[in-house]
Amino acid sequence: MRNTMVLKSNPLVCRLLELELPTADFAVFGSGPMMARGWRDSRDLDIVARGAAWDKARQVGVESFTADGAVKYVIGPIEVFDSWAPGQWDVNELIDGAELIDGVRFVSLENVIKWKRLMGRPKDLEDIKLIEDRLQPK
Repeated sequence: MRNTMVLKSNPLVCRLLELELPTADFAVFGSGPMMARGWRDSRDLDIVARGAAWDKARQVGVESFTADGAVKYVIGPIEVFDSWAPGQWDVNELIDGAELIDGVRFVSLENVIKWKRLMGRPKDLEDIKLIEDRLQPK
C-alpha cells in the first residue's frame, strides 16, 4: 500500500500542471517519485520529456546545458530533459513505464534506484536505502 500525499497541493506539482504539458509525453524523474509518495521533500522537479511535451518546454523554458553538454529547458524550479544520464536510458520506456499518481506520471522506483546507483553520491545512496526500506514487506 502506498502512502501518497495530495500532489495537487504541492507547489512544484502545481507549477508543473500550469505548464499544461501533454501528460502522455513526460514523467517526473530524479527524486520526484519519492516526493510523490511523501517520503522526501523536493526543491525542484526533473522531468524527462518527448514529443509534444518537449516541444512545449522548448517554447516556454530557458535553454541551458547539463555538465555533459545535453540540452535542458529550465522553467523556474522545473528542469525538462529529452534524455537522461548517466547511463543508457530509453526515454519512451521511462515515460511509458511510469506510474500514474494523482494524474502525473512518475518514473518507476526501480529506475530511480538504477539511476541513483549510477550517480553514487552520498544523497543518492541515502535515497536508495530509503526506497528499499519503504518497499520491504512489513
